[in-house]
Amino acid sequence: MKDEEIKKAIDFYRSLIENEISNERIVNGKLIGPRKLIKQHPVDLKDIINPERPFFDKDVVDDLDHLYVTTFRFGNFKKPLSLGKTGYGTEIIAGIELGTKLVKKGFINNFNEISEFLAKYKMGIFDVFSEEKIENGKMLDLRVYECIECSKLPNVGEPICYFETGMIIGILKELTHQEVYAEEIRCWANGYSFCQYNIIIKD
Repeated sequence: MKDEEIKKAIDFYRSLIENEISNERIVNGKLIGPRKLIKQHPVDLKDIINPERPFFDKDVVDDLDHLYVTTFRFGNFKKPLSLGKTGYGTEIIAGIELGTKLVKKGFINNFNEISEFLAKYKMGIFDVFSEEKIENGKMLDLRVYECIECSKLPNVGEPICYFETGMIIGILKELTHQEVYAEEIRCWANGYSFCQYNIIIKD
């Protein structure tokens, strides 16, 4: 994906954010976006097949992007129901390990290359929405659009991108050599058109 397409995608998704957040609500203590809440989790097999990703779809011929995403999700959503949420910590740790290796092996060498890497491998469109200094560090608001994990999934009432959360932690921790904390607070899977991560990097 070329830089100008990434910028177009970011501008398009940013144009949706204010309206979506102004129409969100809190249900049982959780943020829920404006799309209709569907009480089913984990998602059904039919939900993960052939998702549309408007900007990534332009990058390939035929239905190849649909196939990339569906294949990824077949592997990722195969967890037994009996594991429930106990498996999510494992996903975060796996993400941290991958993120750390991506930096150590030279796939990502600086902050700007995070966006290039995620776009190249069609994992998502990376947007540093805001950054501010806080006591003993800084806080980042990171957004990911057309996320390979969750884009176009139904609203099941909670964020699900645990692996991506871990990967962001691993990348930033290895780049900064500081403590990094991350939480996904908004996601396709809780009713939005983007993933939003609150990041704290401690000095």
